[in-house]
Amino acid sequence: MKNLIFFLPSFSNYGAGNSTFRLCKYLSKKNYQISIISLGKNFKKFELTKIGCKVYEIRSKNVLKSMRIIVPLVNKIYDSKMEKNIFISSIHHANVFSIMFLRKIKNLRIIGIERTDISELLIFNNLFSYIKNLLIYFLVKIYYKKADLIISNSISGKNDLIKHCKTKVLNIPSPSFLSLKYKKLFKKNSKLKMISVGRLSKEKGYNIIIEALSRLKIKNFSLSILGDGPEKKKLKKMIKEKGLKKKITLLGFKKNIDMYYRKANLFINASYFEGFPNAVVEAISHNIPVICSNSRGGIKEITLNGRGGDLFPVNDALALSRRIELFYQNPYNLHKKNILARKKITKYSLLYHISKYEKIFLSI
Repeated sequence: MKNLIFFLPSFSNYGAGNSTFRLCKYLSKKNYQISIISLGKNFKKFELTKIGCKVYEIRSKNVLKSMRIIVPLVNKIYDSKMEKNIFISSIHHANVFSIMFLRKIKNLRIIGIERTDISELLIFNNLFSYIKNLLIYFLVKIYYKKADLIISNSISGKNDLIKHCKTKVLNIPSPSFLSLKYKKLFKKNSKLKMISVGRLSKEKGYNIIIEALSRLKIKNFSLSILGDGPEKKKLKKMIKEKGLKKKITLLGFKKNIDMYYRKANLFINASYFEGFPNAVVEAISHNIPVICSNSRGGIKEITLNGRGGDLFPVNDALALSRRIELFYQNPYNLHKKNILARKKITKYSLLYHISKYEKIFLSI
């Protein structure tokens, strides 16, 4: 039996939290003992406890300071009777400090999962973020080499890590729920029902989507945004100011989004940067054409560099509005791209993701 200890600074319903939950849900049925450590509230605590996982919530937002609690906690969870004890952390700052403080624990394997391009640490808005990001960047370069394994969830992220850290990196895409069912295609000049899925945070670029829709010449459209987050109030205000209250609906977080995908005929992603956007994969699998920003991360990989979906420049609302209008007037080209993308997405399935991790847990 193997003892798995997952550590996430934030265990939300999105991104790393969602991917980890899907993995744990499957592994809990097999020969694994699973513990999950998070800083603050674990939004999947009830579901994780129900499937037999031990959940630890540390009341701290600071990863470095929380290490004085995490180190003795990991020593407590560590079980020498187990075949293997494996610690899996996510996101660069958590990875760095986990490797730094936990590598002294004898026979503890440490895996770091990187979910964004590491070069993003070199992008900053002010002096404070510059100093903070630069410090993490140099720590990443030093300590990632000392981990047993580093995993990137996109090819872009893998190549970026190899370039900056000169370390061995394995690429495992985040798991997505694939539908691959046939649905009716959008017909020229009928009502355009758009959808966007993700956390309402600055990096997701929902302000760009709202601005783009305010510039549309077409009027027969709607947009459903599924997700919650810190930008909700600002986005509500912007929607009102742009006169789009009857066009855009903020639906909040939804556990089952399949029914919303089935009603939609165009997916929009306007992120400033991404790790691996599962929502884009899921939209393609539901036979929904996608228009995405050409941001760093997994978007270009999923859309085959624009051959499997339309791409527009980051932070360019005008370009996005033009792409939407082009689809409205002539949907055939984007539907054709979606057919190509659908043929390539089976490698993003949950079963593929799990099989890769099980091989790692066996060999590490």
